[in-house]
Order: sequence, then structure tokens, then C-alpha cells
Amino acid sequence: MNLRFKDLLLVSGSSRNVGKTTFICDVIASSPLKKMAAIKITPHFHEPGKGLIPIVENSNFRIYEETDYTSDKDTSRYLRAGAEKVYFIQTTDDYLKEAFQLTSVLLDPDLPFIVESARLRHILVPELFVFVQGSDAIEKPWAIEMRQLADTTVFSDGEEFSFNPRHVYFHKFWKIDEHDYA
Repeated sequence: MNLRFKDLLLVSGSSRNVGKTTFICDVIASSPLKKMAAIKITPHFHEPGKGLIPIVENSNFRIYEETDYTSDKDTSRYLRAGAEKVYFIQTTDDYLKEAFQLTSVLLDPDLPFIVESARLRHILVPELFVFVQGSDAIEKPWAIEMRQLADTTVFSDGEEFSFNPRHVYFHKFWKIDEHDYA
């Protein structure tokens, strides 16, 4: 059984460079709340760059807090958009649940948060799940599955979206302003 996570907006996408990070940054920047956290999860392991403060580093996963506002990394972009805390997780699918649970205890329980992850929906049910679909057809089976599980699909050319990310907001729970679909 999947865990339910209130206050969580999950964003996944059909592939790389479809606009997931831009979408998330637009949601953060337009939020009237002004306090939220963001997490980026990737299965790719690489050496941490400037500004990544290690929290856990082992052979199964790595968890960092992002502190650098100046780089072009997705996590730095979250900070510049206004996220109060940003975490970066590198993990294989086998350790995703453990890595996410360890990171989630670092979050302020009174603040909403946004996660960019291709596979997190396998282990939990977020309050709102947005799938960002690029202009190319979906080829990867996991992406097809994630789109089917999503609450809504946003179409993107990598920079512009089929509905404005400002219409995704948090007020007691994550919502999409329905007037945007009219």
C-alpha cells in the first residue's frame, strides 16, 4: 500500500527537458504563501557541486541540502524562485522510499512541498500529481504509467505550458484554479 502525503505536489514528466523545473519554479514564485520546500530526486549519481551540503552519503543514496542560489542546477533555481528549503536526493529505485522518508523528516510539517521525481509515485500518493508532457510521443513505459497515474497533464514545449503554473497553488491543500481550463 502506498503512503499518502498531504501538502505534497509531485511533478513528473515524459522525458528530460520538457519543462518540469520551469513549471515548479513558476509555481513557487507565484505562490502567495511564500514558504515552501522543494526536493529533486534523480537516479543519476554524480559528485556534488558547490552549495550541496551532505546530510547522508552512502552506497545506496545521497541526500543534500542545496544552499547555492547562483548555479544553473535545478535545485538552485528552486531557491531563486523562493523555496525556503531545497533538498537533492540521488538514489536508485530500490532505496527511493528510504531516502525520501529520511528527507521528509527534515521538512517543516506545517509547510507544503514540491517534489520533482520520475518514480516517487510508485511509493506514495501525493495530494496533487502533475505530469508534464513534452511535444514528443512518450516512449518509456514508466512515463506512460506516470501519466496514467497523474491527476492532470500539462503540455509543454519546454518553456510554455498548456495552462499557467500560477494557477497551481496551495491553500490548505494543493489546488488548480479551474478557471484556467475555461
